[in-house]
Amino acid sequence: MSTDTQKISNLLMASTSLPSTTGSGFMLGANGHLGDAPYMQYPYSKQVQLLNGMGMNWYRINVQTKDDGTMSAESRFLDLYKAATAKGVNILPMLYTRTLDLDKTEAESYKLGKTLGTNFAVKYGQYFSYYDLGNDLELELLIKGKTGQSQNHYNRRKTNVTAAYLKGMDEGIKSKDPTAKTMISTGWLHYGFIRMCDWYGVKFDVVAYHWYSDMEGSAPKAPYNIPDITVKLASLFPNKPIWFTEFNYRYKEIKSSTYEADQNAFVTAFIKKCKNNPQVKALLIYELFNEPYKKTEEANFGLIKWITPYTVISKKVIANTLTIK
Repeated sequence: MSTDTQKISNLLMASTSLPSTTGSGFMLGANGHLGDAPYMQYPYSKQVQLLNGMGMNWYRINVQTKDDGTMSAESRFLDLYKAATAKGVNILPMLYTRTLDLDKTEAESYKLGKTLGTNFAVKYGQYFSYYDLGNDLELELLIKGKTGQSQNHYNRRKTNVTAAYLKGMDEGIKSKDPTAKTMISTGWLHYGFIRMCDWYGVKFDVVAYHWYSDMEGSAPKAPYNIPDITVKLASLFPNKPIWFTEFNYRYKEIKSSTYEADQNAFVTAFIKKCKNNPQVKALLIYELFNEPYKKTEEANFGLIKWITPYTVISKKVIANTLTIK
């Protein structure tokens, strides 16, 4: 028996079951990563402690797999899972669609998706109640210059291939983990993609959405005229719960002296808005830590910043606001 397999066996015997979220109220969480420096070097127990302190019980992580469904970072996941489970934090895997090929037929794509979903659930179904199927998949399907609101805004052939793959993933996961709940995500006004997956016959359970401050500022204006994205999504998907699996303040100038105050204002206001819509069940902030080595906005998206990378932290204004007193 391999070391990692033994760790799985030991962990399953030692861990306690997390409470069911079925029928529960509003939930809060954050995003993290298994393979980026801050999340690898800062102890998992302390990451979970930070989540607990902010009243969070969900941690979304990106998961890459090998051909047989094994996580590429299995050992790190098991260590995180042990720390999270001990403190009542659920893990939401964002499972990459690593074998999706837009040049395949729909039948081929369905089979590839089902194989990935089946293999993953066989190995890890014990650990998860929800699965996030892919990330930003609609971006490669969107016709240039279109908003993504209508089915006519997407390359139909490629979208059908993608939907077939997701249908396979969903069915593969549920064939081995019958109580699993799955979600499909998109962002901005690309909800047309989720609707197309629904029409195609993908039996996903949750509408997952990505929403940032620039979107919140633009959506109410012409030509969009959408004052509240939560109301819009609830009207389009009346029978599905809504999770915002990514949201945060998107800065224009990080050196601005008001950045943390602006982040705090947006995040707290959006949490309040979502709590007022009973169909919105969960909000997961992107993300827990700053990643200063990145050249994109992700460098400073964190709730937590670094005094000394990656050992000494400092809470941003929003982290202190969320901290349970």
